[in-house]
Amino acid sequence: MADKEGKIDSLTAVIGELAKQMQKKYGDEALDVFTPILKEYGFHAGTRLTKKMADRDFPDRVAGWLEPLVSAGLSEVVERNPARVTIRGTACPLNLEGSNRALCDACMAIDQGLVSALAGSEITLGIEQSMARGDKSCVVHFSV
Repeated sequence: MADKEGKIDSLTAVIGELAKQMQKKYGDEALDVFTPILKEYGFHAGTRLTKKMADRDFPDRVAGWLEPLVSAGLSEVVERNPARVTIRGTACPLNLEGSNRALCDACMAIDQGLVSALAGSEITLGIEQSMARGDKSCVVHFSV
């Protein structure tokens, strides 16, 4: 069984574990291979969500996407305005806690693609804190 801190019990956890193992075996060069694939996957997932939330604005779409994590107490929206949404997470769905920042940045391409679709244009992703690099929580900014 693969080394892991969390269970591999969701597609997101599978993605995180595959990314960790690819980086471990092939180095950081592997990140360049799967990052654009993850971003495209996120974009298509976000496009499907956008159709379901067509009547909402950008911050409300992001909040709607995060609702399952917010309801579970694992995430919160800490800033919400038309041009920027900031979230704080206390658990990594990718199970990347304690891994490394480069891996986190690469895997967050999923969220960049997804939130870009929710925004209707390419967004800027900023990772202020990351549990992958040892912070107690993740703080991520999505800016239009």
